[in-house]
Amino acid sequence: MSPAAPSPRRRKLENARAAVADWFTTGLSRGRHDVLTVSRAAVAAGCAYMLSSLLWGHEFPFFSSIVAFVIIGFGIEKKMRKIVEMASGVMFGVLLGEIARQLLGSGTWQILVVVFCAGMLARFIDKSNLFGFQTTIQSLLVMIMPMTPGMTPGGRVLDAVTGVVVAIIVHLLLSGDPRRLQSEAAISFYRELENTLVSLALAARSGDRDVAQAALVSVRDTSQKYTDEWKLANDVANEMATFAPSGLRHAGDVGRLEHLLIGSDRAMRNMRVIARRETEFLDAVHGDAHSTLADALLAARDAVTELSAAVTHDAVDFTEARRKLRLYSSYLTPEMLLRNDEGVRPGRAGHFEGVTLAIQLRSLAIDLLQATGLTSVEAKQFLPSLVVVADGDAIGPRPMTQEMRALEPPATTEAIELLITDRSDPTRRR
Repeated sequence: MSPAAPSPRRRKLENARAAVADWFTTGLSRGRHDVLTVSRAAVAAGCAYMLSSLLWGHEFPFFSSIVAFVIIGFGIEKKMRKIVEMASGVMFGVLLGEIARQLLGSGTWQILVVVFCAGMLARFIDKSNLFGFQTTIQSLLVMIMPMTPGMTPGGRVLDAVTGVVVAIIVHLLLSGDPRRLQSEAAISFYRELENTLVSLALAARSGDRDVAQAALVSVRDTSQKYTDEWKLANDVANEMATFAPSGLRHAGDVGRLEHLLIGSDRAMRNMRVIARRETEFLDAVHGDAHSTLADALLAARDAVTELSAAVTHDAVDFTEARRKLRLYSSYLTPEMLLRNDEGVRPGRAGHFEGVTLAIQLRSLAIDLLQATGLTSVEAKQFLPSLVVVADGDAIGPRPMTQEMRALEPPATTEAIELLITDRSDPTRRR
């Protein structure tokens, strides 16, 4: 007898348990990711409060702590431009609030007037939403918070200055290794690339075009997010390597990881095209299994894994990644990729789609090789030649001597025409 289906109540309990477990896991992940940033904000808030008490003799310098914490905040490390915008907004808002409090006093209509005027004035001065928000909120805080004992009218302005200075110093001194943000973004990026390659390899080995279609939908939906995260990490790391004393010695690696995104972004864009081309190819060959194509995709996955490992090392080294890419490149001729597991070449439609897929896979290899720092000319030397010779119904790579290479480019128009022409078509003009 088949096991009884779970009752609706049991299913609801299981779904609720899964939701709570997911919430808890996600919360722990966020905490681990932001622990350094929150620690810096706490240090800045405490130091600003202490310095305002010691230097200016203020009994409750809460504005120092508020300003210091707001400037550092949560999430990804702030860029210097954002810090300047926040600091300027804070200072301007506190100053406006103090002036309005002295001239108008504090009350309901005064708060309405000050918030409106501060917001409009901030929009006039600068287009930054961050500057406008900080200007308005700080002027509001000045209006609604009571004056502490012994605080002069300009005391809160002085506390705000102290908080800004402390926050900037803490940010620069405790920013840590600028490569950390880049490495985290790159690893997430390459994990998406690896997952897509594995899914496409599974589709090729099984001949299931639905698996390839699912991989295409997934990479279209999520790939741009990982690219944008890496670009943001590059911007932040560049500023940390420029301004932060702890980041200056890592400027070279920051530049290499920034360059790595150029080729990697092209590879990710290429991956979307490859997934679409493989879906069309498997549809054209009616679900035939292509294990050699799957092996090529897994070789590409191994190369991407090595790229991901390289960004975690103290010294970024792409030697092993290039070795893996050489192995991947060795598969990239239509003669190897187009035959199914029975050794049969595809028909006319399958041949055209397969050659298009093979050309796109070659482009992926060039993108990844250029990501490691090679030039386009150097990257193309990893690829097997597309120059072909026709012998009856058989075509294949023609060995090229050094003299031939000097006279004839690796892929001529005639070679491409021979590749995309289905040699098994009996009506083809010889």
